[in-house]
Amino acid sequence: MDNLNRAKKLIEKSQNIYIFLPETYDISLVEGDTFCAGSALFYSLKKLGKKANLFLKKIPKNFQFLVNSKFVISVKTQGKDVSEIFYEKNSGDLKIHLTSVGEGILPRDISFFSQSFTDATKINQSPDLETPNLLITLGLQNLENLGENFAQNPDLFYQVPILNIDNSPENQNFGEVNLVNIKSCSISEILVDLIEAPNQRLFDENTATCLLAGIIWASENFRNPRTKPKTFERASFLIEKGADHQKIIQNFYKTKSVSQIKLLGQVLKKINFNPEKELYFAPLTLEDFKDSGSSSKDLGEILQELKFNFRNQVLANFLILWESSGSPPLVKGIFYSPQINLIGKILENFEGTSRGQTSLFLIREKNLNSAYQKFLEII
Repeated sequence: MDNLNRAKKLIEKSQNIYIFLPETYDISLVEGDTFCAGSALFYSLKKLGKKANLFLKKIPKNFQFLVNSKFVISVKTQGKDVSEIFYEKNSGDLKIHLTSVGEGILPRDISFFSQSFTDATKINQSPDLETPNLLITLGLQNLENLGENFAQNPDLFYQVPILNIDNSPENQNFGEVNLVNIKSCSISEILVDLIEAPNQRLFDENTATCLLAGIIWASENFRNPRTKPKTFERASFLIEKGADHQKIIQNFYKTKSVSQIKLLGQVLKKINFNPEKELYFAPLTLEDFKDSGSSSKDLGEILQELKFNFRNQVLANFLILWESSGSPPLVKGIFYSPQINLIGKILENFEGTSRGQTSLFLIREKNLNSAYQKFLEII
């Protein structure tokens, strides 16, 4: 049995499933594809009747359109018969009226829950969660990428089966089933194959849109050199299944805020070129973020814009370093390069993570200049 079918069998026999994404220093800079894939997997598992929990940090702003926020009110009706239900909506509140036959409905009979994602980054922030019988990891090269979730709960990850899904050559195949395809442009593409079933009933508009968004984000709207004919085939299939391509483009490429536009101006003003290293470099201070009204979380959008503007440059590498306000002070960086060996060097020498041609890392230096010099020594 191949790994794809083994993965499907593992999901089929599991009822309570945890989904994990990499724990990065700043959400949205690297992991757009894994967020989209995780969202699609979450919705698909719910549709299969599974108890699914997706652990993640705050949802990136330009991905919030993918979140399906449904709130459910559940009423226990054993021994009772609800004969009438209606609601009244005022300017400030919504009242739901239930009329029952026989024994009345008590407050303890009513419960509330969200069909959206788990509102917690850490497992131990959600004590009411049931023990899982399957863990699914998306975009993790190793278990250490889980951060505190692994450090504080190591037994869980050694006792419960893991389905490891990734497209990185650095993946350490730590799962009971390893669905790792290094030729795939995105993790979302791998999820298309996993979710696909004979009747394809799982591909509703929401799931298809999530997966297409992941493919578009990872392939840089099909401009990335890793884009293969199969990437276009998968995109066409998802659009046929109801994926909203226009909504994705609108949210990814046509919604820059004033603060993002100002931050892009700061980056373009400071950018310089190192011909020896074939490197474009922009240093950002805390004042740059303050003056533009932006934060480091906006840099993912900025990097996308830079890659598009410099797409005709041969072997163009981009580095943005910025000051962190933490204690002790340190410098964080995001580096893009079509040369995968350079991405590998960054991860060998600095703390960080990578996804495809982009790495996110930190340098334990107090100022931007010394951090930049240390970076140059590495590449």
